[in-house]
Amino acid sequence: MPTTTSLPLLSDSLNGLGLTADTLFFALNYEFTKTEPKGMLKRFKENQGAIDIDLACVLYDDNCTISDLVWFKQLRDKSETVRHQGDSLDGKDRGEQAMYHAPLDQEQIRIYLDKIPAHISHIALIASSYFGQPFKAVDNGEIHLSDDEGNRAFEVNLKQLPRDCSTIWVASLRREVDDWHLTLQNLPLPADELPKAAQEVAHELARALPVPQGVGG
Repeated sequence: MPTTTSLPLLSDSLNGLGLTADTLFFALNYEFTKTEPKGMLKRFKENQGAIDIDLACVLYDDNCTISDLVWFKQLRDKSETVRHQGDSLDGKDRGEQAMYHAPLDQEQIRIYLDKIPAHISHIALIASSYFGQPFKAVDNGEIHLSDDEGNRAFEVNLKQLPRDCSTIWVASLRREVDDWHLTLQNLPLPADELPKAAQEVAHELARALPVPQGVGG
């Protein structure tokens, strides 16, 4: 039976979290939220009448160098093991009804873990508000990760994110010998675009790498 886990801090193997399938769904679901631009906006873009939240999945090698970025401008990685299912611009453009109240994800990235190239050691899951509005401004919404059997590793309530947060490193996956290790990061990023956010995460991942023996001694 599908399970749901909602934890503020989470770090464990996928098996330990009850995710045993080879396919993960990094997904977004939020209620259509109109906005009224006020003052000087961070940047000028057309159609700023509603909040637009985007997902990205970034693949890194052992050195935490970006190998591939899957987002609304590139829907698949080179190996086609990470696949973006299509961009939602405002939370209701997939149909006449607001999708938040339907049993579907407005935006979803599928990760086929058993086919990820061997040189990929880290996978970052990132979300960004395209026009720079904070996530908290949505009427309702969540980001979650699940397997293809409906088991959820986590849910992130957009209303509970920091007040000015508009780009966030949601979670990361680290390759282990016989599994992947998931860490829920929930780390706000200063970047205002997903490629910049991917670079910032690369820096954070590199900082966490163990220092080789004999270096810096």
